[in-house]
Amino acid sequence: SHRGLCVACCSLCSWRARAGDRTAHVMGGKKPTPAKKEAEVAKEVTDEDSDWDEDEDDDSEQLKCAILGDTATMKRMLDDHVAEVLQGELKYEEDVQLSNVKLVVGFAGVGAALVSHVYPKPFPHNWWVLLACCAWYFAMSGVLQFLLSYIELEAFLQLLPQKAGGAGLNVASSLPRFSDKYSLAITPLPTGSLHMWSAPKFRHTPGGEKGVLAAEASVTKFFDEDGIFVEAPFGVWVRELVAQFEATADSFAVPGSGRGATAKGGKAE
Repeated sequence: SHRGLCVACCSLCSWRARAGDRTAHVMGGKKPTPAKKEAEVAKEVTDEDSDWDEDEDDDSEQLKCAILGDTATMKRMLDDHVAEVLQGELKYEEDVQLSNVKLVVGFAGVGAALVSHVYPKPFPHNWWVLLACCAWYFAMSGVLQFLLSYIELEAFLQLLPQKAGGAGLNVASSLPRFSDKYSLAITPLPTGSLHMWSAPKFRHTPGGEKGVLAAEASVTKFFDEDGIFVEAPFGVWVRELVAQFEATADSFAVPGSGRGATAKGGKAE
């Protein structure tokens, strides 16, 4: 038995020696050391892991998933892609005037909290300062709530016109809870987002409002049974709606905006 074990060990050693000779021949006559072999193996494993991680990252970047029935998440994904199409592919620029106003109002409300903390006198000597700060904070919150409830409504994006003297775009959407119908609407902003109060508004009601171009589609066309968002058909749908709006923009112009109006003795723009 010992003799058989010795023979087996000798065979294994000779096989490893031949394998080393072949590797050395491939490497130009230099026999790799055990440490070098381990380093090469570790490098190969690391490269394979990095390639696998890159593939997983690419897949995660390409695929956008949502839980079917979570209409809030699905609506946010659809709205984000609408913004990507309009600002990325169609080269519209965002109108940030109203957003800047909301930022100023928000910072003003937060400033009241700062004043209440840095006022030098302690309570109760500073009660009137605390009262004024609270009143100011609730007033600023009321302004933001008013803008959201009565001015913006369901709008999520305002865009500048691409042509001088043209009307901007106000983009709104709706996806009611427990519904599969996603509505996308575009209304004109002839004088910018600061005058949104006078522009046509999108309301998710039968018939809508005059001056609003809206389209409705089932989310089942854009999400598969696993909840994966299929961007291509949705992008086509959005571009078709924008093209329809641009083709009929004159009919949506607000009277007095100058768009599509004919001056005396002149031609229509």
